[in-house]
Amino acid sequence: MIDGDRDDTESTSAHSPLTRRWRRLNRGWQALCLGLFVVAVHAAGFTV
Repeated sequence: MIDGDRDDTESTSAHSPLTRRWRRLNRGWQALCLGLFVVAVHAAGFTV
């Protein structure tokens, strides 16, 4: 990385409270939440 270069993705891409909360989670928790969401969607779809 060159001096003076910064990664400003945190300040430019996180606008909503949900987005900020999601970006604060580490990768393990993100994977767990995404997996649980997929399971819930499949369970809701197959109960009909």
